[in-house]
Amino acid sequence: MGYRSEIKAVFYTDDKEKWPVLKLYLDENFPNEWSLEPIESKHCYGYLFSADDVKWYPSYTDVAAFNKFVDAYRNLISSGEDSFPWVYEFVRIGEDTTDIEHDSEGNCSYLLTVSRSIETDF
Repeated sequence: MGYRSEIKAVFYTDDKEKWPVLKLYLDENFPNEWSLEPIESKHCYGYLFSADDVKWYPSYTDVAAFNKFVDAYRNLISSGEDSFPWVYEFVRIGEDTTDIEHDSEGNCSYLLTVSRSIETDF
C-alpha cells in the first residue's frame, strides 16, 4: 500500500500581463504525467497542481519529473530578471500528523495554507 500524501502547488504571477508567458512556459515544460488547473483572482493569475492520496517518493519517475521542473522554475524566479515575476508555493501533507512540508519561491501571497481540525464520524 505505502505511505500516502496530499500535494498542492501553485505557479502564479500577480501581473496579469505576464500570465500568458507563464502559461506558455508551463505548457511547454510542466511534466506530462501531471495536470494543472487555471486559477484567477484579483491578486494572482496562474495554475494549481493537486495530487491526492499519492506516494510522493523522490525516486518515482513522475515525482522526479515534477521536482526537476520545479528546480528549473525556481531558477528562473531567482534569476532576478523582471521577465519572470513568477511565484511558486508547495505543500505536502503526509499521513502522520506532524508530516507537513512547505516550500516557496518568489514574492508569495501565501495562497496555500494548512489547517487542522477535529471531525467526528458517528
